[in-house]
Amino acid sequence: MANLLVFQRTILDSKFNFYKFIAINKAKSPMLSSFSLSDNIIGFIIDGPYNEISIEKIQTQVYEKLEVYDKVSLYIEDTVNADISLKAVVKSFPFKIKTANRFERVAVVTDRKWLQLLSTLEKLFFNADLRVFTTEQRLQAIQWISH
Repeated sequence: MANLLVFQRTILDSKFNFYKFIAINKAKSPMLSSFSLSDNIIGFIIDGPYNEISIEKIQTQVYEKLEVYDKVSLYIEDTVNADISLKAVVKSFPFKIKTANRFERVAVVTDRKWLQLLSTLEKLFFNADLRVFTTEQRLQAIQWISH
């Protein structure tokens, strides 16, 4: 009987540690979905932490497109679950400045007022046509970026 209790306790501890491991890693890893609307249009939906890992993934995929195309268009959307900090956004500025003349259109879809304002200010650095949309205007943003 004692061996059975030890065995059950070991299984419970293993399950607890496994779920704890998943919860910790899920909290650290970005929830970032990417998709392509056409060959030279890349899209991202941020649904979790927007951190250095997210920034690196976005930049890597954009650079891959820029190796093939002179100019690309970018669709980026955040969800209510996105955890976006000003620090992370500022960290992506050097990339944006370096590649500013390589974007044709940029659609930013967000309901966060501070991101809408910041995106509007970024128009000063982009040669691209940059437009900000609310999440209710998501379909308009997709139609606009696709034409």
